[in-house]
Amino acid sequence: MNRLFTLALLALLAITLSGCIEETCNERRSVSSFEPVTTTSGEWRNNSTFGCFAPQPVCNTSGFYVYGDYLFMVEQNEGLHIYDNSDSDNPRPITFMDAPGGQGIAVRNDILYINQYTDLVAFSLDNPEKPELVGRTEDVFEPYSVFAQVLPDGDFVIDWIPTGERRTIDCDNFNFSQNVFWEDDVAWGANVEAVRADFSNSAFANTSTGSPSPDVVGQGGSLARFTISNGTLYAVDDSRLKVFDLSDAENPVYADQVNLGWGIETIFPYEDKLFIGSTTGMHIYDASNPTAPEHLSTFEHVLSCDPVVVANDLAYVTLWGGRDCGSVGDQLEIIDVSDARNPRSLQITPMSSSHGLGVAEGKLFLCAQWEGLKVFDLTDEGLLGEQLSVIDNINARDVIVLPANNELIVLGYASDGVQQYDYTDQGQLTPTSRINLCD
Repeated sequence: MNRLFTLALLALLAITLSGCIEETCNERRSVSSFEPVTTTSGEWRNNSTFGCFAPQPVCNTSGFYVYGDYLFMVEQNEGLHIYDNSDSDNPRPITFMDAPGGQGIAVRNDILYINQYTDLVAFSLDNPEKPELVGRTEDVFEPYSVFAQVLPDGDFVIDWIPTGERRTIDCDNFNFSQNVFWEDDVAWGANVEAVRADFSNSAFANTSTGSPSPDVVGQGGSLARFTISNGTLYAVDDSRLKVFDLSDAENPVYADQVNLGWGIETIFPYEDKLFIGSTTGMHIYDASNPTAPEHLSTFEHVLSCDPVVVANDLAYVTLWGGRDCGSVGDQLEIIDVSDARNPRSLQITPMSSSHGLGVAEGKLFLCAQWEGLKVFDLTDEGLLGEQLSVIDNINARDVIVLPANNELIVLGYASDGVQQYDYTDQGQLTPTSRINLCD
């Protein structure tokens, strides 16, 4: 009997093992290695002059911002390009400000705020050709977040240099599912863009809308991690909301931190509320007490990237998937937020490659990556109507809408740089200027 039991057990084990062999994966992918170029906090804090130089070519812009007649473009982790955009047909570069570690910017009442790695620094724009450092708030951003690429030994990453080494890993490898992984003191990924993106995401400012204020505040796109509203600067990293009191404009005071959970991506202010986009949902906070925001509700959605803009008590949300965002498929969702404690979905429209967006004057401007910039009519109820036009010669990432002059500023991917357009009341677009990236 024992012998029969043993034979039966061996047969069962053989069947089980054969099933495992059949399920062995064969998928493979190639990765390259990149060595970090680093600096220390002592080195970059000692460089307090933030030199201003002659205009330089824009090579790796990761965001844009408008304040009055000036257009700002951030050179990833290196500095700030400042353009005189009073004539949008002919934007004129006026200076390049050296600002190592800078990613997010916002401007209020001629004071420019930009992060320098883990610090928040303030500059006077009395002379935009030579911004002057006026204040620094130290160690207010996390050392391991989208605002600061920091290695385990405490060094800050300036850039990534290819080592020339490549390898192929298969799906049995522990790191196969990771976009980027760390091994042998170098980072491994598909390309340098993937490494940069994994260590540092977009972080650019939006503008306060809705509530009246004596403040003069600039405007950014929908892919915002900084925003200013009611005399307060808000910044979101991967999982936290940082709150800064700007009562003393030249010396921001770190007032509060709110833990939001992982996957936080964007922030948008509307009236006395904050709308925070994440990979799993939209969080709504009451900011009527500006330095102590209170959670009102969370509107959950599928695992996707999620920029949000709000107009007339309607939130417009684009969801897109892919390797970095989780789900497969894209859509535009319109949500009634008139009762901020109980947001309600009104319309879901399948889309393709939908990214940043803007809403103004009964129109929705949608960046559709390689499909270009699309303009849609909005119904009287604010729902999505027919497509009015499309510009398909730009790999569109994000948009700033300037309705006072019927103008758009569009940030493109790759070599498309920044392009500007006029739009008509019927939603037709006319290109006016283009700032190309360097080769």
